[in-house]
Amino acid sequence: MINSIDLAIGTAILLIGMAYWTVSIVEHNNNYVDIVKSDYIFDKGISIMEHLSEDGTLQDAVLLYYFNRSDEAKKLLEDRIPLKHYLLYIDKNLLINKSNGVNNNSSVYVLAILTLNRSEGWYIIYGDENFIKISKERFLDYDNAYNYPNYTNYDIHMPVYLSKNISSSRVELYILED
Repeated sequence: MINSIDLAIGTAILLIGMAYWTVSIVEHNNNYVDIVKSDYIFDKGISIMEHLSEDGTLQDAVLLYYFNRSDEAKKLLEDRIPLKHYLLYIDKNLLINKSNGVNNNSSVYVLAILTLNRSEGWYIIYGDENFIKISKERFLDYDNAYNYPNYTNYDIHMPVYLSKNISSSRVELYILED
């Protein structure tokens, strides 16, 4: 026969078990939400770097950086990266710092190794204060590049020589979580 004490003990055991189960579910659920959030941010970072690589923006920014036009490279990338808080490095040198005091303990790291797909020769950096680009055409000497009529009417018109000793660049994007 079941006594009232047996029912009280059984109810207490059941309540304690349910309490442990509830705490366990809440802890695991919070970890799961953090993992999903980090995975989403990582996918967004990969998508951004992939898009920048495919349309040539990343290559242009790296070339501008190599030719001591860091401000132009920074502006080119800032206009194309739709993130609030991030750090961007080119060859381990900080180019963009948009951390704004956000702690980077919970950051997502995306790395792109960019191999420059250009032949050795003269190219033209051209544009104005609103945009800057690098010509797709390759020239054999400085004079041909400087006097090429398609680029002479821009405020910025600078022939640069690209040699084959610039092989690949390491572009790192750290996305900082709020």
